[in-house]
Amino acid sequence: MRVALLPALSRLGDVGLFAPPVLFLVGLALPPLALLGQAVLVPCVIVLLAMSVGLAEPGRIAPGEWPPVLLLGLCNLVLAPVLVHGLAFAAGVDEAGGWLVLVAACPAAGGAALVASLLRLPVRPLLLTQLLCFFALPLTAPLIAGLVLEGSVVSAAALFPRVLLMVALPALLGYALRHWLGERRRAVLARPMRGLGVLALSGIALSVAAGLPRLGVSPAFWAEALLGLALASVVGAALGLTAAAMLDRAMAPGFALGGAVRNVSLLWSATLGLAPPEGELVMMLGTLWTLLLPALLGAGALRHSRVGRALALAVVALALI
Repeated sequence: MRVALLPALSRLGDVGLFAPPVLFLVGLALPPLALLGQAVLVPCVIVLLAMSVGLAEPGRIAPGEWPPVLLLGLCNLVLAPVLVHGLAFAAGVDEAGGWLVLVAACPAAGGAALVASLLRLPVRPLLLTQLLCFFALPLTAPLIAGLVLEGSVVSAAALFPRVLLMVALPALLGYALRHWLGERRRAVLARPMRGLGVLALSGIALSVAAGLPRLGVSPAFWAEALLGLALASVVGAALGLTAAAMLDRAMAPGFALGGAVRNVSLLWSATLGLAPPEGELVMMLGTLWTLLLPALLGAGALRHSRVGRALALAVVALALI
């Protein structure tokens, strides 16, 4: 059983970034399956981060690694939400109580680390940025929303214990996994571990499929939310590229990825029951985009294969829908 499972997880880790968007559509067609995904949302978030920690490059962190990490974290947590707010205000987009600003202020996503691993980009800078931003999020997100929107969206006291559960616990699990495996076995099991991360992303996709149809939000707000999320993604990618250009151009692909793909699922799962329907919609659509974008990027890694071209066309078609 174990011998058969590892190759299956390896194959899933190589091409499985296409699985979450497909399972989202399956969840829309099969609501009971989508409800199953919703029931395991928090465990999926924990598994995804634990696998990201397990996939990061081993060894001591050199002092020279911190400047780019701190710069990308500053871009993600402060500069991106401020710029998104300004652009959304200029475009006349109602930001629905600050949820678009909070989405823009989210850390880099676990899916970004999985794509970086698939494309053989450095994972550790993204992971360090994630962890730094995760622990800062309960302070920076309410502060940014309060300063930009002159109002409280979600309190730090409500957010901190949930983020602690879904960040500290999986980070410790991932570190313990790396320590137990050692570098040799970790390298051998990197592909199956990425497959487990893809399974976690698939569970998150099913959760979105369960929640979206139940939201009674006006079509006009859907359009505003999609525009705001597109702005957040473009601004984040541009800031990531700018940060890399200032320090190390070799980090440009990973930094653009870390700026464009945000861990909205963490904010969503951490604020369950706290957000109004408009906030839920913004976070669900933001989570869906963080599942679709890695699939589009993953298609680039498989562009030379017949299967890769077919999957790429399928994902592009899904994006156009």
